[in-house]
Amino acid sequence: MKKLILCALGLALCLTGCGRSEIPALSEVGALYSESGYSDAQLLESLSGLDREEIVDAWGEPDGMLSGLCGDIWHTGEELIVVLYYDRDSKVIDVIVGKPDV
Repeated sequence: MKKLILCALGLALCLTGCGRSEIPALSEVGALYSESGYSDAQLLESLSGLDREEIVDAWGEPDGMLSGLCGDIWHTGEELIVVLYYDRDSKVIDVIVGKPDV
C-alpha cells in the first residue's frame, strides 16, 4: 500500500515539475519527506516562482507568518512544518521543511 501511495505521489510531483499544472498537496509533501527522504531542493524545484496566492489556494491559509521576512509557515500533519520564502513580488524563492522547535 505504501509503495502504491509513494508511486502516485512521485508521479504527481513529476507532472507538477513538468507542466506546473498542479501544486503537490500539503499532506503529500509531509509524506514524501518522512517516507522517501525528499529534499528541500526538490520541493523548491516544484514551487519556485509560483505566486503566494497559488500556494494559498492549494494549501489553504498558512498556520503562521514570518516576522520581518516575506514568508509563510504550514504544518503538514506529519510533525513537519513547511516554510516558504517569497521575493518582493510574492513569488516562492526558498523552501525549508523540518520539525518545529518547541
